[in-house]
Amino acid sequence: MGQQENNTTTGDRSGDRARRVFGVVPPTGKFIREDRCQTPIKHLKTVALRSPIDLMHAMAGFESTGCECRITDYPGEETGWDQLEADMREWQPDMVLLSITTPTLPEDMEAAALIKRVDPTIITIAKGAHFNVHDIATLEKYPALDICLRGEYEETCMDLGRGDAIESITGITWRRTGDNGAGGEVVRNPDREFIKDLSALPHPARHLTNNPLYITPDTGEMQTTILTNRGCPFHCVYCLANQVSGTKNRYRTVEDVIAEITECVEVHGIRNFLFRSDLFTQNKKWVVRLCDAIVEAELDIRWASNSRVDTITLEAARAMKRAGCWIVAFGVESGSQETLDLIDKSAKVEDSFKAIGICREAGLRSSVYLLVGLPWDTEEIIRAQMRYARELNPDVLEVFYAYPFPGTPLYAKCVELGLLEDGVIPREAYDSPAVAGLHLTKEEFKIWRRRMIRDFYVRPSKVVSTLRAAGSPRELANYVRLGVSQLKVLVVGG
Repeated sequence: MGQQENNTTTGDRSGDRARRVFGVVPPTGKFIREDRCQTPIKHLKTVALRSPIDLMHAMAGFESTGCECRITDYPGEETGWDQLEADMREWQPDMVLLSITTPTLPEDMEAAALIKRVDPTIITIAKGAHFNVHDIATLEKYPALDICLRGEYEETCMDLGRGDAIESITGITWRRTGDNGAGGEVVRNPDREFIKDLSALPHPARHLTNNPLYITPDTGEMQTTILTNRGCPFHCVYCLANQVSGTKNRYRTVEDVIAEITECVEVHGIRNFLFRSDLFTQNKKWVVRLCDAIVEAELDIRWASNSRVDTITLEAARAMKRAGCWIVAFGVESGSQETLDLIDKSAKVEDSFKAIGICREAGLRSSVYLLVGLPWDTEEIIRAQMRYARELNPDVLEVFYAYPFPGTPLYAKCVELGLLEDGVIPREAYDSPAVAGLHLTKEEFKIWRRRMIRDFYVRPSKVVSTLRAAGSPRELANYVRLGVSQLKVLVVGG
C-alpha cells in the first residue's frame, strides 16, 4: 500500500517475502461470526460450532493477490490469549484480520491491543456488521484498531492484499497516523458496491482451517458452510440481511456451487454442508437446477438450508430431499399475525402450517425459530407462542431473544422506547436477553424462554418422535446427549 504520510498504509515489513495476513477468531467465546448471524452456540439444540467461513473467504481474497495467509479459530481450538501472543511473535504477520461480533466487541478489541503490544507495526483490521454503523466510533474508542471493513469484504481484501493506496479502497474506515506513529484523523472512505458476480470470487481457503473441528450437531460428522446466495428483498425489523447483503438476492451459478462442493468432497473429505444464504428458496428454478446437478454429479452429500415459510414449494422440497437435504430452517418468529405485522415479516400465520406440511410430505425435517423478548411482549403473548409451537409441532424448535443490532429498525425502536441506555448493547446475545421489555424484565424473559422450550420438548409424543427420527445409533446417541444437556438448562436456567 502506498507509503505516503501514514504507517497504516504500509502493511508490509517483509522485504522480499510475500505479505503475511493472519485471520483470527479471537479467544472471546464460541460464536457464529457471520455478520448477519452472531449467535453463541451455548444451549442451542441445532447449532454447532461453524467453520469461520467469512475469514476463509477473506483469506482467499488475500491469497489471490499473492499474500501468505493463516487462519486460527482460538475458541474452536480451545486456546487462549497466551497462544495468540505466541503465534504473533512466531509468525510475525504484516496484517491481522479479526472476526468480531457486536456482543463481543470490547473483548475482541483486546486482541487488537495485544497484537499492537507484540509489534506496533502490525496492521490490525476488523470485520463484522458492527462497522457498517459504528465504524468511526469504534476506531475512535479503540486506538489499537487501524482499519475496519464495511459491507462485503472479499474485493476489499484483494485491494489491501495488492497494496493499493488506502485512500482509494472503498468500503473501509481507517486511522491516519503520522510519521511518529501517533494517532490521527479517522477517515471513512466511500461505500463499496455489492458484488455483482459472486461466482467470480475464489473459493474459501479451507486449506487454512482445522476442518475436523466443525461438525454437525446431530451426527457429529465433519461439516462446512457453503455460500450459495446473498441478499433478501424482505425487511424484518430485527434482521441484518439488508444491511449486510442488500435487498437483491444474488445467486451463484449452479456450476460454481457444484465445483466447490466437489472440492470439499474430493480434497477435504467433507460431505455435510450448511448452505448459507439470506433466503435460499426464493428462486425455485435455481433451487431445482442445483438439486438436479447434485444428483447428476453423484456427490452423495447431506445438507441443510433455510427458507421463508412462503417461498418453499413441494416441487422444490422434493428436489432438495433427492439431493441430500435433511432439514430446513424457518424464521417463523411468531404465531401472532399482529406481531408478524409489527416486525414487518410480510408473512401470514397460516403460511407456517403450510410450510411445515410441505416438509413432512417431502420427507424433510423442519426447524423453526421463534422470538421472545420483543419490546411489547407480555405473559399472554408468550403463552400464545407456547400454544402455537405445540400446534405447529416442527421437528426442532429454537427460541431466540430478539436482539437489537445497530442499524436495524428494532435497534432504533429500543432506543426510542428507552430500553437501551445510551444506545449501548450489553454482551448478551440470543443466549440471554439483550434488553428488557415494556412489560417484562430480562430475568422474566429468561424464565419464559425456558418454559417455552420445556413446554415443547418435555412431551411424551415429542420425545418419542425425536428418537424415532434418528437415522443411526450415533445420531440417536447425540439426540440423547442433546436432550440431557437441554434438560439441565431447563432445570438450572440459561
